[in-house]
Amino acid sequence: MAQCGPNTQINLQRNTEVFWSTIDLNGGGVSSSMKPTNTWRVEVLAGYAFNQSAANQDITTLESGNTPDRSTQRFNTAVNPVEWSFTTYVRPTGAVTTDGEDSATGNSKPLADWFMWQSMMSNTAVAAGGAEQSAWENNGIFHLKHRGYSDEADIVAASNANVTAHSSNFPSMTEYQLYFKVDNVVYQVTQAATNEATVDAAIDTIASTAWSGFGTNLHELTGSTRDEAISVFGGTLNSGTAAAANTSIEFDMDDAPGQTYHPFGSSNVAGAATTSAFIKNRLSSISVISAASGGAKTYVFPVTGLNWSYTNNATYLTPEELAALNTPIGQFTGSRNITGNFTAYLRAGANQSAEFLRDIVTNTSTQTTGASANLQIGGTTAPYLALNMPAVQFDFPSHSIDDVVGITVDFLAQESEATCGDEVTLFASEVS
Repeated sequence: MAQCGPNTQINLQRNTEVFWSTIDLNGGGVSSSMKPTNTWRVEVLAGYAFNQSAANQDITTLESGNTPDRSTQRFNTAVNPVEWSFTTYVRPTGAVTTDGEDSATGNSKPLADWFMWQSMMSNTAVAAGGAEQSAWENNGIFHLKHRGYSDEADIVAASNANVTAHSSNFPSMTEYQLYFKVDNVVYQVTQAATNEATVDAAIDTIASTAWSGFGTNLHELTGSTRDEAISVFGGTLNSGTAAAANTSIEFDMDDAPGQTYHPFGSSNVAGAATTSAFIKNRLSSISVISAASGGAKTYVFPVTGLNWSYTNNATYLTPEELAALNTPIGQFTGSRNITGNFTAYLRAGANQSAEFLRDIVTNTSTQTTGASANLQIGGTTAPYLALNMPAVQFDFPSHSIDDVVGITVDFLAQESEATCGDEVTLFASEVS
């Protein structure tokens, strides 16, 4: 039968699937080691990206005479770290307990991308071998403050026996394997690390998180290694045979099947398959406590826009040897930076946005006194994601002149005590 056009196949963005795992297929790992407790699908939105560039040096010559050498030579001197980014919806799962009632592993996994949050904010790997290691606490809480160590052991109650120890004050980010199945081509970002997350709660959208990070190298999986990936993720094997995707929400460690991944939008909660909820931003609000006016006040008002960001400010080290194509040898974290902003209508009245603006701009302190903030993304009724910051520095609010006058406020979350690492606590709930 005659073919129309060349015997090649294009690859479409809309068919892309993304997977996060502790198993390194390019490094010799095997698909049978992939389980729903160490490999997860990440459902991403359009606009994802991954790339690896090279640093180069141009050497030019320019001399006098009638026939001067005016040439330019370019040398690749180093391979830069891989840069990757994608966006996911914030989807509470309902798996919030640590007593074994919600899942056989006894782990709290309150968000579909709980492992992404932990990979960014904790020094504890999300899995070791085939076993989960969730640092999320009972009732869907994640304390940034370090715990499980002698000086902070009281943070986790005895009932939270399945919560792993962790610290947010780490020198380098925990590294994983990130797979992009771009239709029929499979790429692996080795030693992928999550550097930054930005939560967007614009009122006319669904709550989402923009993730970005780095990796050491970018590899296209070919040959038998590609078949290892396809046997788990699904697709067409090198032989031309179709392979079904192997997905499971089984959490019994004894029965967890190999060569399988965990889906993004569904979970096993108390023995029943559940669908993770979406969060409607239109219900979002902010609660601010500040002593800028001299006495503690609580301001509660709806927002017209809300944005929150967390970054590790990671830097990669790359050698500078001559006559060699240098590659990154590792990364380390910089200062943790937690910032955000919100917009709201300028409303008069007690404890409204106009009073908040007035109290901030008339305060003569160099730091906002006794200030804290609680961002309720999705409102106070589940499903929601709350970001509680016990110590916040507010910039002077600015007016936004439109048909309805508003204010814009930028803020920085800070530690309540030096080296405490408690700038934010996350609360995620899928049911009331």
